[in-house]
Amino acid sequence: MTSTTSLKLPDALKATIAQVAASEGKTAHALMVETLQSAMDDALARQRFHADGEAAWQDSLRTGTAYRAQDVKAYITARAGGAQAARPQAVSLDPAKPGKQA
Repeated sequence: MTSTTSLKLPDALKATIAQVAASEGKTAHALMVETLQSAMDDALARQRFHADGEAAWQDSLRTGTAYRAQDVKAYITARAGGAQAARPQAVSLDPAKPGKQA
């Protein structure tokens, strides 16, 4: 289902949309719909990224453990290069200073 929405666009933006749409062989409407969809997809991906990070942080606080950034980087770099690598080991966090290694 679709619904109609009205947008008031600055003249310069409207002209740019018309120019880009014409160069891509699309209508201004189609270009705006595609652009809005792409922007919403990006926004949702950012929200998921932040939610995943928050969940990981809460898990670290709950378990009192985390992974050293340099260990994770070395592991990912080795794997990306095709090498076998041991998974990084979790380290204990200082309960008095979450985020700091004990």
